[in-house]
Amino acid sequence: MQKKLEIKKQLITALKDCTIKKGDNILIHSDLSKLINIKGGIRKNIEFFFSALKTIIGVHGTIAVPAFFHEYSRIKKTFDLKKSPASKELGLFSNYIIKLKNSKRSINPITSIAAVGKNAEYICNGKTGSAYGIDSAFDRLHKLNAKMLFAGVDMKAMTYAHYVENNVGVPHTYNKFFDTPVYYNGKKINLPITTQVRYREFDTVYDDTSNTKRFEKAGIVNKVKFGKEYLRLTTCHEVYDFLKVKIQKNNYYLLKKIPKFEINKIPLI
Repeated sequence: MQKKLEIKKQLITALKDCTIKKGDNILIHSDLSKLINIKGGIRKNIEFFFSALKTIIGVHGTIAVPAFFHEYSRIKKTFDLKKSPASKELGLFSNYIIKLKNSKRSINPITSIAAVGKNAEYICNGKTGSAYGIDSAFDRLHKLNAKMLFAGVDMKAMTYAHYVENNVGVPHTYNKFFDTPVYYNGKKINLPITTQVRYREFDTVYDDTSNTKRFEKAGIVNKVKFGKEYLRLTTCHEVYDFLKVKIQKNNYYLLKKIPKFEINKIPLI
């Protein structure tokens, strides 16, 4: 028990060193299997991490996680806000938050966000099926200037960058409409579901493996060692302001190379 309390104290200190504080709204990307290893199994590790965060942010803070359901677009599987799990690659912490009694979840299956805390309802209930448009979960996280914590994962996991692309406007993506049903409490949600996707046929490939380096080099990341891993934290506005300038100068800033568009074919017409 003493060792467990000591580890929790160290974790709380590390999270505070990242500049997490009371009342914060935090979007968390994580792989807790790499970050924490206390006795009691996976669920105990998740509860341990959640408890440490709650200790810091208190009752006025909000914890949000990616709750994407990729099966919706990949195999046209119906999405249920309450029953559909987050896709496996997102980690176990996302499904823990989804299953909490008081959690909320946003409508768009491909960019769904689950949240608990003071601003969970505001973040997740924008009454829009848009992935990154006005009143989407990502738009409202931006308006709150939420902090983004990367715990046990690097910044390759950042999805928020696509929100910036959507706002600036880039030629290699478009908004795709999906007609597979979305349900909440057994009732179909009658809203159009649209998501920003890339033109795959023109060799459009993202260089997300460079995210950690580009944001750390820009000086907008707080990086703190915890065990053998790192905690990294930045804010929506810092990332937005940095990427806005880069993408305005070079629409393909986040890509590995310039797409091979063809004359007289969308988008080069």
